[in-house]
Amino acid sequence: MPRYVAGLDIGGSRTKAVILDDSGRIVGRGYHGYPMRHRALGQAEHDAETWWIAAVNALRQALIDVPASEVDAIGVSCTNGLVAVDHHGTPLRPAIMLWDQRSRSAAHRVARVIGTEAVSEVTGNPVAPGTYSLPIIVWLQEQEPQTLDAAHAFLVPGGFIVQRLTGEFTIDYSRACTTLLFDIRALRWHDPFLHALAIPPRLLPRPLPSGTVAGTVTADAAAITGLRPGVPVIAGCMDTVAAAIGSGVVEPGHAFAIIGTAARVASVLDTAAFDLRFMHCTFLEPARWLTIGAINGAGAAVTWSRRVFAMRGEAAPSAGRAQEDSFPDVTAVPAGSRGLVFLPYLAGERTPVWDADARGAWVGLTLSHDRGDLFRSILEGAAYAIRQSVQLLEETRGSSVSDLRVSGGGARSPVWMRILVDVLGMPLVTLAEPDTEPLGAAMLAAVSVRQFPSMEAAVARVVTPVDRIVPDPVAHASYNKMFTVYTELYPTLKSLFLRMGMSDTPETEGQACDR
Repeated sequence: MPRYVAGLDIGGSRTKAVILDDSGRIVGRGYHGYPMRHRALGQAEHDAETWWIAAVNALRQALIDVPASEVDAIGVSCTNGLVAVDHHGTPLRPAIMLWDQRSRSAAHRVARVIGTEAVSEVTGNPVAPGTYSLPIIVWLQEQEPQTLDAAHAFLVPGGFIVQRLTGEFTIDYSRACTTLLFDIRALRWHDPFLHALAIPPRLLPRPLPSGTVAGTVTADAAAITGLRPGVPVIAGCMDTVAAAIGSGVVEPGHAFAIIGTAARVASVLDTAAFDLRFMHCTFLEPARWLTIGAINGAGAAVTWSRRVFAMRGEAAPSAGRAQEDSFPDVTAVPAGSRGLVFLPYLAGERTPVWDADARGAWVGLTLSHDRGDLFRSILEGAAYAIRQSVQLLEETRGSSVSDLRVSGGGARSPVWMRILVDVLGMPLVTLAEPDTEPLGAAMLAAVSVRQFPSMEAAVARVVTPVDRIVPDPVAHASYNKMFTVYTELYPTLKSLFLRMGMSDTPETEGQACDR
């Protein structure tokens, strides 16, 4: 009789679940969405309780045709966010997500007190708000000291779900790397940073390797999820680590891209040489790391445009519909959107500029442009941002990227894939399973409980490349001209963005803008 593992991915707008059998087949799927909260300008929050509701619903959907009693392990991957919880695991306030920019002044304090060079030397990462937890913790320390006083621990989304399943307060190594409090080489909390900023060590959960069993499903969690008590729950990993696994990119020298709410371009490193234009985290083995070009405004920009530009009376597109179905006039627009370029920095930007004050912009608008041009330019803007990260990755590696594997929600869209391949000018490889994050979480769980003898064996059994898309040289030539414009936009507008940037005053924080 087959045995099963479950994989959960807690994403920026939805939780996905897959059930994987011991032959490597996906035999169950589940999905549950939730909104991002924007209570004030520059803020991005989640109600952390919705992660648990979504995880339970997605898991139950995935288990409809699978005997829950035969699930042997659960893996969890997650997007980046931070939530303060009490000793029961109850959230004390909304979770602050990676798109949130309120902690900019706190990031400056971190840089002053510790020093950017010291942070990068220990953590392999730059100091930045939102993306990393330390500025958020410092912001809470300054603005909401009562939250810190009441907190038992800070948890990332995956750790929150692990706690609900097991009662254990943990964080996996890869997500610990995005706190700026974790030594990326020594693999432990870095006490000097805690002391310098007067952060109580009690607030940090127990760090564990990604494939380690963090605990087992409690009787209460079993009653809610349908799983049996005692099922091992794996510490989990960053969503990009899970995507690497689910894409079959587990060895140095290969690269992949994910187009989700945020987009990422990543590759495996076997040397601790960290270019600070990228994010870095631990990977599957002690002497391997992942280098990540992180792009804020991919699917997030598409979601924003759907909401803002939908005509009155139009039905909102469902989450599962392809991009070209949602934007029926995109395919009729020529490459380059008739001279229109979109800078997708709607929530600041990470790679390569690391600027919380960066803003979105359209350049080239005329009276002749219509919604189709606007929508296509958004897809192209994300593609230009991905190309910029790919080129930086090639520069740091000293070798070209070829046959880039692509996954995520954007990979379901033929029109977006056509735009991306023509912008990049290199072949793209699509996969049988575009939801690589929950798949990778499930594969990590399967290897952890020895359903597969190694990750390489799991990849060979589970990951299936489907199609190799090649660029159109004529379209690529058109995009080359527009890409040059794109790369000049941010340097040209940077000083204006800084002048327009919001201050971190209470007055600004109180400007409600819920949608």
